[in-house]
Amino acid sequence: MRALVTSLANSLILDPLHDPEPAPWVYTAAIHSSADLVASLTGIACLTRELGFTRDPETLYAKDGRSACYHAEHGQLPLALTVNCDPVRETVSLALSGPGRDETHTWFERLEAALFGTC
Repeated sequence: MRALVTSLANSLILDPLHDPEPAPWVYTAAIHSSADLVASLTGIACLTRELGFTRDPETLYAKDGRSACYHAEHGQLPLALTVNCDPVRETVSLALSGPGRDETHTWFERLEAALFGTC
């Protein structure tokens, strides 16, 4: 009986936990904007495409069609971009995520300057 209990106990021992994957770095910004939805989305898509965000672009519209979220990933780097356009609230927000603090922040500054300028 003791051997059975020992065998069962040993089978329940889990492998040591591996270090979890580090969380991505996320940088965000938002501005006031009175631009209409189509103009905003067109500009965002063109500018981000020029900066290499060409993988899996998609635009998701709100049910009422009055706001939208644009998402794309960089074609060569592990970076993901989301831009939310809400003309009703007159805001445009940007979020960029990536695994490395410095590289993600550098790219965030690039995107923020391209999309928002000096707003």
